[in-house]
Amino acid sequence: MRTPILGYLLTATILTACGDDGSSKVPPRVIEGGGISDGPIDGVANIYVIDDKTRDPIAGATVKVGTVEGTTDATGLFVIEGVKGPQTIVVKAGTYRPEMWIGANGTNMTFDLEPGTDLVAPKATLTGSIDLSSIIVPMGHLRVAIVFYSQTDDLGDPDNEIKTADDKNICSGGGMNNPMPCAFTIDTRGGKIALVAAVYDRNLNGTPTDFTDDTMTLIRWAYRGGITVTPGVAQSGQDLTLVDVGMMNNVTVDFGTPPTGLGTVGALIGMDLGADGVFQIGLFRTPTDPTLLTPKLAALTATGYRLTAIAGNGTDPATSQSIVLRRSLATTTLAAGAWLTPPSGATATRTSANLGTVTGATVQSIEYTQGTANLLNVTSFDGSSEVAIPDLVALPAGAITATINAIGAEGLDVTDFSLDADKDKLSQVSAQTITIN
Repeated sequence: MRTPILGYLLTATILTACGDDGSSKVPPRVIEGGGISDGPIDGVANIYVIDDKTRDPIAGATVKVGTVEGTTDATGLFVIEGVKGPQTIVVKAGTYRPEMWIGANGTNMTFDLEPGTDLVAPKATLTGSIDLSSIIVPMGHLRVAIVFYSQTDDLGDPDNEIKTADDKNICSGGGMNNPMPCAFTIDTRGGKIALVAAVYDRNLNGTPTDFTDDTMTLIRWAYRGGITVTPGVAQSGQDLTLVDVGMMNNVTVDFGTPPTGLGTVGALIGMDLGADGVFQIGLFRTPTDPTLLTPKLAALTATGYRLTAIAGNGTDPATSQSIVLRRSLATTTLAAGAWLTPPSGATATRTSANLGTVTGATVQSIEYTQGTANLLNVTSFDGSSEVAIPDLVALPAGAITATINAIGAEGLDVTDFSLDADKDKLSQVSAQTITIN
């Protein structure tokens, strides 16, 4: 998932266009991944609307700037004249989640709309094996591997949530010197990926038919990169190669000081694999067990380690949470650094919200959801905390979840950014969840 980031238009005029026709000082352009750029609004604003996943233009989207409303053309563009300075903009289109920006101030702005309903990611099935015969384990032990696929760089992307049925991504290479290969099946996302396996020594503790008393010790890793996956197209022969013992090291998480009241703390260690995506090692570390045996960066041709540290208030799901994301880490001690506190004083109803206050937040937002339906997302760029639900959006009856977010992005200029180009600046998120009945 991507984390998204009052007009006075009594006499404004509206112009819809496919490109620069001389009415604008700055030619209209799409900002990659969505964003704001090209100087403050000074008479004209060019607003593009695109699909977040495909980046295709969305024609016929409704755009409301202050009190003036219009639609996008075939190129996804809506141009409005007679405006100056920060604006409140609402965008709504078909089956997409509506977006509202408060205090948006750029001659060119691009809204990347996400689906209005959580999608089921397209997938493909890969099969392969791992030769574990060189790993010697004691009598009464098994060699077991858990295979993972690399993820995209978007937090919450459904492509990262694909599960393999019946745990077929877990395989056993047998005990002691048994040469039987560890054969696996895994369902993955499409695109360029890598497969990485954690290899364990599984101690059966003398009870081979009772798995409840087994213990697992991580001892090796295996890897295969550069795989191109087409959803719906199965691939066999995707065998993994063991990482040499000398190409592994221990990595330790330094959690710093999570916010008060968020006592359930854990972290995922990741590795940035370039075009193959991000390998998120699916083994949570905690303050009492912060160290993990991982491949060295060179073993996976990784450009750096990644740390995703999470602190919650202990409810399931957490109603108060803070997340720290650190990229491009080169040492084996991964420091969380500063955390954002959850929004203080936040409130939400069907008609309005107060985003509260969070020291250090770059922008704040609120997202309304109901089950798998994504109803509305509002982002405040100018520090405004008061939100009025726009009349373009009708929130349904029944219980609704409102998630108030604070986003920390050091060095991000909210008047000049691209979500694609500046994604590495996102480093902190905190959230407070409110149920509206």
